[in-house]
Amino acid sequence: LQWIKEHGYTTVLPSELSSGHGLPEKAVMITFDDGYTSNYTLLYPLLQEFGAKAVISVIAQRIDAGIPGFLTWDMCREMAASGLVEIGSHTYNLHGSQPVMGIKRLDGECQADYEARVFPDIQKSIDCITENVGAAPLFFAYPYGRTDPWAADFLAEHFAVTVTTAEKTADISGG
Repeated sequence: LQWIKEHGYTTVLPSELSSGHGLPEKAVMITFDDGYTSNYTLLYPLLQEFGAKAVISVIAQRIDAGIPGFLTWDMCREMAASGLVEIGSHTYNLHGSQPVMGIKRLDGECQADYEARVFPDIQKSIDCITENVGAAPLFFAYPYGRTDPWAADFLAEHFAVTVTTAEKTADISGG
């Protein structure tokens, strides 16, 4: 964060990226997945110290279940209210172990079964975040970085910004 500040970069949030307004010349988005407690205990104080912004994509079920090591909704509300953090979705509970590894289609899964498994889970994450933080998430981080074409339209309808893990320069014109 010190380096980012010293080199003239400006951190931006998904709402700023998706607003349609111009971005600062040296804009960077800082993202964190899963919603670990350390996002509150370690990251949040650093964001405050440096005046930096970040998006945290949470696995909403882990918060609802009160699983140790994960954020609480109170922590999410506090960070979001600061204007330094936006809460994004990382699904409700599709970030688990085999055979469910994110939103990727399962072997032999038909489209109707896929949509019945994946779409309600993502919608539940949207609903939980909206209810508990007071704003619908604009940002979706694909679990394990795995995308699936069957989810593209649903995600485009619900999120302004989606990200995956790919070792390349981001090109917003390509979605």
